[in-house]
Amino acid sequence: MNLLENVVLAFSTIWANKMRSFLTMLGIIIGIAAVVAISAIGNGGKYQIQKSMEQFGTNRLMIYMNWEKQGDMKLRDFLNDRDIEAIKNLEGIEAITPLYEDWSSIGVKNRHIDVVLVGANADSQAITNVEVSKGRFITDNDVEKYSNSIVISEKEARELFGTTDVMGEIVTLNSYRGPVDFQVVGITKYEENFFSNTMNGGRAQVYVPITTIMRVYNQTVYYGVNLKVANREDMDRVGQQVINLLGRIHNNQNMYTVFNLEQMMQTITGVINTITTVLAFIAGIALLVGGIGIMNIMLVSVSERIREIGIKKAIGAKRSTILLQFLTESSIIALIGGVVGIGIGFLLGTGASFLLKMPPLISLKEVLATSLLAMVIGIVFGVYPANRAAKMDPIEALRYE
Repeated sequence: MNLLENVVLAFSTIWANKMRSFLTMLGIIIGIAAVVAISAIGNGGKYQIQKSMEQFGTNRLMIYMNWEKQGDMKLRDFLNDRDIEAIKNLEGIEAITPLYEDWSSIGVKNRHIDVVLVGANADSQAITNVEVSKGRFITDNDVEKYSNSIVISEKEARELFGTTDVMGEIVTLNSYRGPVDFQVVGITKYEENFFSNTMNGGRAQVYVPITTIMRVYNQTVYYGVNLKVANREDMDRVGQQVINLLGRIHNNQNMYTVFNLEQMMQTITGVINTITTVLAFIAGIALLVGGIGIMNIMLVSVSERIREIGIKKAIGAKRSTILLQFLTESSIIALIGGVVGIGIGFLLGTGASFLLKMPPLISLKEVLATSLLAMVIGIVFGVYPANRAAKMDPIEALRYE
């Protein structure tokens, strides 16, 4: 009996015992579905984090005041324009902008929305990866002239004006020093971003010249600096260089700290990988139970077909032929369960990812690996029943009632 005949016989046996076969497959279906769904959600989460990081700014470092030392801070410890120039001259820095932001609101007539007001210069667009859909971004000319230019996102434009065609329109900034009018010069694309939403409390960012925001809030120093590093491999080195430089300039080594978004992403990704692995291991228990179910039902099948086995052996069937017949049947049961499990797992993963607002990602490699796993389970747990059938004495089998 060749392999094709074994496959046909296996399918006919499974079809003849549909309910029993389905119940046998159930453990495999549940286990595979859980593994696929968990994998889809985990991969989608990692992709979403990577995408958020790219939107937030690649190769980006943020040097902050060390607020744990706030009680010891003096005005001279904060950053100034001379510090920015000194940092700019360090090797490996591609773009730099002083850091000054404030939670505020902008409005038109009786409509107001909460925003994060960000001081920007011409380098800010490269650092933050912000994409301008209409108009332009803040320029060096805006910074030099202390212009009242503002770049808002599509979200603010629609909420305030009902359209994104708002070039030249006036919006009013409600600062604690009083209202200030700004002219819209650019519109940025708005996308939900995990990091920005977390850090900004769900508020969108709007950009004005750094010199203008300092004038509006009557400030002369910055509490940090935004950097774009030329090479990702140099992130740690450049960050430490900046800290050391500021420590020497201000004669205080412990007053500054580095925020490296990539390190944060690696940490979060590591946590997701760990959680995914643990959940997949738990789901693997269902696969183990499914394998035991296959072994149990195959033992029942062997017991029901003892005379059939005896007849086949009596007319010359080899031990390997009987062994292959039952291994093929157990493998197909597991494979069908695996395929159904993959389909259910994809639906579960898609549904969960939709609720979590992230894409479900299942690679072809993972699907093939999962299918192979199902077949391996069928073979491993089918070996004992198949071997038992193959070792039967034909005379004893023919005598069996």
